[in-house]
This record gives sequence, structure tokens and C-alpha cells, in this order.
Amino acid sequence: MNKKTTISIIMLALLSMTIPYHAVQAAEQGNAAVSPAVSTSDTKSSATGDGTSSEPVAGLEEGKKVQEALDRLIHAYETGNISLIQSSIDPTMMGYQRLLDGVRQDTISLRQIRVELLNTQVVVGPDVAVIQTDWEKRFLSASNLSPGLFRGHSIFLMHRGESGWQVAGFSGDNLFAGQGGTLAQINVVPSVIPLALIPSILAGPPGPVPVRVEVIDPDLANRTSLTVQVSTGFGDRESVVLTATTPGDFVTNTLSMVNQSTFAVGNGVIEIQGATTLYIRYLDNNPGNNRPPSMLTRAVPIR
Repeated sequence: MNKKTTISIIMLALLSMTIPYHAVQAAEQGNAAVSPAVSTSDTKSSATGDGTSSEPVAGLEEGKKVQEALDRLIHAYETGNISLIQSSIDPTMMGYQRLLDGVRQDTISLRQIRVELLNTQVVVGPDVAVIQTDWEKRFLSASNLSPGLFRGHSIFLMHRGESGWQVAGFSGDNLFAGQGGTLAQINVVPSVIPLALIPSILAGPPGPVPVRVEVIDPDLANRTSLTVQVSTGFGDRESVVLTATTPGDFVTNTLSMVNQSTFAVGNGVIEIQGATTLYIRYLDNNPGNNRPPSMLTRAVPIR
């Protein structure tokens, strides 16, 4: 069982014993009205041989440390402190680089970012904790200083390492994604590909078929190329590189195709066996408007 599998199982177990963070706050402030859920779930009471109880698994003080670790990460995001963000996140976390890319994008496109956590709940175990929270993010657009507001709900998986608590994973809405992104577009010409345009293997080797595939993604204005995935109804799958013609506009004017009885995935040639459908797919990592990465698909009949 690897580390990610172990953490996932622990996360599911912890989610079954919710600890409201308001109880952590109350205890921190000396409030005697502590929720019974905290007193029962933050302590593991088991009788030992001498009649005493075992040590607590995780107390309110540990819950405070978990929350402070997330607060440091959010403050680093608000101030654009990339180095502090990197030290607050487990570098093996899935989506680590995407999170950093989103932060850098927001640092460029947004100003005066302020994040408020609402209805926060913390579940603490010995070395793993889960934070569930609603949030509001307010900001000004860097282009015209117009105000903006995004809302969402996120679940953060926290792991305690040698340097303290770090974010090891998250799900739900991505608080740190580049919210100023733009949803990409896929254009294909012609909208229906004549089967007669595609050379038969009997007539010779695969040939360039005049099919124009265009992806418009303004968020990648500094890129010179991008890759789309092309597949057929028969099962062939190929990667096709599009080249930037203007900033954010990526094009190829031909596809290498052949009409034959067999296909091989990943050989650079789109191989069909008669009439079918061509699928062009592009993953937009920064679609904006608080959306997660989106797979865009364009279906083009071949007949």
C-alpha cells in the first residue's frame, strides 16, 4: 500500500468524525462550552493494564496548529509569497505544479486578494487532519480595478511531517486556481471530413489531409505550441502538436491520416477503417470563473 493510498483511507476515516472548528476557537479563547463531539473524538480513551487511560490521539491544541498551517498558506496566497506557499505544501501532492501555476497567474491578474473561511470544520488524527470549509475570495482585477467575488467549498487533507503540518491534497473548488482564466475554444475546418480526402493504404503511404485544427487559449499567450489528443471511433489515439500563429492562437493545417484495416495507437498517424468520427480533445487547465480544469472536445464526422 503506497503513501497516497494510505492517506486516502485515513481521510475517509477522519471524515466520519467531524469536529467543528468553532469548538477549537472556543477552547482557545478559554470558553468552557466545548462541544461534546470534540471531547469524545479528540481523545482515544482505552484502559491500560494499570487502569489508566491512554494518551490523547489529537487535542484541541493540535487542531489549532492545523488551522494555523492552512491560514499561513492562504495568507501567502493573498500576498503572492510563492516560497512560503511551497513550504506549506507537500511537493508530492497531486496537482502541486498546477496549484503554483494558478497562484502565479492570480498574482499577475488580481490585486488586493482577500480570502475569508466560513463554516470551517477540522478533523484531527495523529498525523493526518482534514479541514472542510466554505470560502469567499474578493479581489480587484488588475486590468481595470473592477471588484470580483468567488465562492466555493473545499476539503483540505493535511499531513504532519518533520517541519509541521502541510497540505497533502485537496478536493472541491480550487481556491488557488487562476480564477482570471478564459475558457479555450476548439475550431475544426471542415466540420465534416469527406472520406474521399483520406488516402487508402492501397494507394500509397499515409498522407497529409487538409484539416485545420485550431485552439484559441488566451491564457497561453506566452507559449509557442500546445498538444491536442485526436482519437477515432475505431479506437486510434494520437497526439498532435499545434503551433502558435499569434499569441494564444494555435493551429495545424493538416493531419496525417490513412484509411486501412488496422491501427496502432501512438504512431503519429490517424488510422481509420471507413466512415467514423474524429474526436479532438484539449485540456484547459485554467478555464476561469472558479471552474476546475476542463476537457474540451470537438466531434467531427468522417463520411
